[in-house]
Amino acid sequence: MKTESNIKLGVSLYSYQDNYYFHKHDLEGCMAAAAGAGATGIEIFSDAMIPEWPYITDEFVDRWNGMLYRYGLEAVCLDHFSDRAMWHNKLLTDDEMYERGVMYLKAARKLGCKYIRLLHDAHIGKGLSAFELTTPAIVERLLPVAQECDVIMALECHAPSGVADPIQLEYLEAAERLNIPYVGLQVDFSTYEYCMSSANINFCVYKGCTREVLEHLRDKQREAYFSGKAFVMNDILDDFKDMKLTEEDKKYLDPTSFIYQNSSKFIGGNFYDGKFKPHDWENHYKSLQEYASKIVYCHAKFYDIDKNNQVDNMDYPKIFDALKKGGYKGYICSEFEGNRLLNVNGWCDEISYVNRHHKLMRKCLGL
Repeated sequence: MKTESNIKLGVSLYSYQDNYYFHKHDLEGCMAAAAGAGATGIEIFSDAMIPEWPYITDEFVDRWNGMLYRYGLEAVCLDHFSDRAMWHNKLLTDDEMYERGVMYLKAARKLGCKYIRLLHDAHIGKGLSAFELTTPAIVERLLPVAQECDVIMALECHAPSGVADPIQLEYLEAAERLNIPYVGLQVDFSTYEYCMSSANINFCVYKGCTREVLEHLRDKQREAYFSGKAFVMNDILDDFKDMKLTEEDKKYLDPTSFIYQNSSKFIGGNFYDGKFKPHDWENHYKSLQEYASKIVYCHAKFYDIDKNNQVDNMDYPKIFDALKKGGYKGYICSEFEGNRLLNVNGWCDEISYVNRHHKLMRKCLGL
């Protein structure tokens, strides 16, 4: 659906991961579904969706360009996972990581993608990943290659971090120092989750948690967000003392447990961006507005859409308003991750979810 907006809407084909994995749709089927949602751009996962990967044949490129033309789409982004642990028995060296970065940049150029989504060392917060990802030194080495390929490296800013986290500055400063503006920030909307999603509750119940317990927790998170207060787990623990808790409930409610820490991005109020207090949501949105000029690409993460046709754990109108006021120009691509949480109860209709998501995003843009 062509628009006159500076913001364009697309789909990360990751959103259709189960349709693709279970062979309900091939690559062309996924592209057709994205176009059917009203998207004008797509993000592709080369590792999964290009048969000869890491090689790209001329035959595939011809077919790829034909599908883009047929469905009125443009290639926006190629995913680069910076997978230092791709081998089970060793970690890649910095030189090997650089070589893989070159490979992805050249592949993006061949497919006509303007960006590669790059998982850098601050992707999920410094020190939270199990191993080091792409570093500022590697990205600096890649900048001349990116310039030659005319492909921008989009550093994903993902929960629990955010665009204002100073850990990203070293990457941006390298581009400025070398005068090679081929690295920028990619917003992942997970940064703006203020409560658990109902999809996450669904999955946790499947794993042994009690729905009543988690729905009460979610209600308290939402209450804190809409009242502008901090959500503090210890303040509500007494609410559960008369409930019959399962062992999984106890793990989930215990701030010292692995399951709690591993699920921290679903716990409203635990996010940070290096600048504001966790519950200072208004300043989080102002920060997004201030950094809009440094943002080159956006992932519109979502897990579930409620009966009011709103993403049920993020304030989409405020996110979009901040991007618009900041003058963001570029793509916002749907990234549906509820599929792997909802499909424990049966088949999750990813295509329907993405279609509804695009209606919401167009509404947020006033289209």
